[in-house]
Amino acid sequence: MKILFLLGDNAKNSVERLLAAEAQKLIGKDAEVLWHTPATPIGQYGELDGVWIFTHEEDGGCPQELFAYLEESIGALGDVPAVATGIGGKEGAMNAVTEIIEFFSEHGGRYLEDSEPLCIPLRSAKFDLDSDERLDLFFLVDEFVKYCGMDDSESRKIGFQKVVEDYFVLLKALLPEGGKPASLAFDGKTVRTDAGDADLSLDTPETRELIPEIESLTEDYEIEEDELKEALLEKISKEW
Repeated sequence: MKILFLLGDNAKNSVERLLAAEAQKLIGKDAEVLWHTPATPIGQYGELDGVWIFTHEEDGGCPQELFAYLEESIGALGDVPAVATGIGGKEGAMNAVTEIIEFFSEHGGRYLEDSEPLCIPLRSAKFDLDSDERLDLFFLVDEFVKYCGMDDSESRKIGFQKVVEDYFVLLKALLPEGGKPASLAFDGKTVRTDAGDADLSLDTPETRELIPEIESLTEDYEIEEDELKEALLEKISKEW
């Protein structure tokens, strides 16, 4: 599967690029992600399974340069599945995304319209996502890769890998320094290991951000403790 990222601002540290990088992390290695450069015609990317547009608002809508590229490329895009995510002022970001949605609707493109458009506000000069926004982005990734043709078992891998990564981050934050677990067991709100216990009920930045995400993904993907334990121990052995 090959997905092209189109950015309203292609600068190295643009908020679009930072948000797109978060989406790429969630997609992982289950799809090839290509990053668009403005001088490259759409046809040079080969056969695409999806196009994801990340954009800010400019003059009440989509940035002029990005919109012009879409107008030039719509013939080559044909029925390639597409979705857009806005970033910046919430209302402005929605204006930009709405213009893109209307463009695809008018020109016969395949746009993912079943879900509410994702628009991320900027709360400060530093780009960051809160726990709800991270979860919203995850579910959009899951929905979009399925829309592009990925089957349920492949998309479940993305969710499962995310839960393993979240637990790994929690253990690193909550276990005593220096200890590397070689065994572990889940016991309610505690992960018991031979290097100490991680109390997931503690109020920390990591638990506030990750526990709601873990609970939601574990339920949605019916993740079993045994498979999670095996994958988590493997990750610990390689990356701790």
